[in-house]
Amino acid sequence: MRASHLIVLCAVFVAGCGLFHRPPPHWSPYDKPRSEIWHPGAALVARHDSNGDGTVTREELEAGLKQDFWQADTNRDGRLDPDEVAAANQRRIKLDQTAAIPLIDWNSDGYVDFAEFASGVRSQFDQLDQNGDGKVTPEEFRAGGIVTAPQPPAGR
Repeated sequence: MRASHLIVLCAVFVAGCGLFHRPPPHWSPYDKPRSEIWHPGAALVARHDSNGDGTVTREELEAGLKQDFWQADTNRDGRLDPDEVAAANQRRIKLDQTAAIPLIDWNSDGYVDFAEFASGVRSQFDQLDQNGDGKVTPEEFRAGGIVTAPQPPAGR
């Protein structure tokens, strides 16, 4: 009797592990386009559209990044210590969810400076700025996966 219970438990465990699931269908370039956002990092750039015109210039991006850094640097020493980095990463996750780019101390000096702070969003900007003119237009946002650029947070 115990052997039959063990066999049933093993069968339930194996079935629960997904061993009997079919693999997802193979992607094809001829399939209907999917509806999800393919470049969620574009939202990280779009939120820096301070004048709400749908285009983010490099100047708007840099001004927004400086403001974000100033808010994260609570002790105003010009760099983020590990506690400030942890708090900033939590804010980024809350704000951007799965698109959040975590802050990393790339040079391992124990702090995150402005260049390290801004590197991820600057990289997203450069990827979206397809023609290299220093601004991301609504057309470039659409090509990057955002149908319309989101409005900046209130107070910007």
